[in-house]
Amino acid sequence: MFRMQNHLGGPRGILSPSPNMIGSKSRIKLSRRIRSYDGDLPEWFINLKELAKDDDELAELLMESQGDPSKLEAKLKAEMDSLHNRLVGESGGSGEEMPPQIHIRDIDPFDTWIWMELYTPPTGGAGEMLQEVVNSWFMLGRLGAFDSSNLQILYSEGITSELQYDEDQQENAFSLQSTMHEMGELEFRGPWARFWVDMGTSDELAFDILLNALKTFSKEHVGLRQIVIGGENDDWPIPEKSSGYDVSMDPTGEIL
Repeated sequence: MFRMQNHLGGPRGILSPSPNMIGSKSRIKLSRRIRSYDGDLPEWFINLKELAKDDDELAELLMESQGDPSKLEAKLKAEMDSLHNRLVGESGGSGEEMPPQIHIRDIDPFDTWIWMELYTPPTGGAGEMLQEVVNSWFMLGRLGAFDSSNLQILYSEGITSELQYDEDQQENAFSLQSTMHEMGELEFRGPWARFWVDMGTSDELAFDILLNALKTFSKEHVGLRQIVIGGENDDWPIPEKSSGYDVSMDPTGEIL
């Protein structure tokens, strides 16, 4: 990964200099390549060009892009994608192409258990990633996002500048808010994960949204073999009385 000079802000990180890597002749070639580029140079590229005067490794990177901002941007994106893939790999793999099986059992909206079987027991940050997905879903539910009585754009004939959003319908929807009440922390046992949720007045739409998110999560991050909505697993009894916690609305806060 490239390292960055202090003058880009903060301690050494991306793009730090390696002395004597680029000579004066190479810098002249770099300037000529940049001048020969026909397109308008974006401001960030011009700034990098100035920084490259004192940063040999940055100068080399710019020269490899042949003075073309799009090539440099593609190279940096490839570096970031490579880093992302390495981090995801350390957190539990790169997902599973086969979609998880979906099973629906008896559901009590005020006392629902949701079960997920992974292909392997979670390691590294896999469990934390899955918890974040569930937390995000619940936070939207607390804000009344899963209200099927107010889906005006979905059911419109088309999204155009002439689309009029009916505020009266929105206000009527608010009078009967569809909000989740509580959710339990994600629990793990072997390859299985589960959590409890009190759906409150949220519509069943919430389950579809969660399943859509988990299917993508399974494909791109951590593979899920199956997802079960409701009911109980015979080998993992649920407590007699479910108890939940609240999820902080402060993005910098912790689960309460």
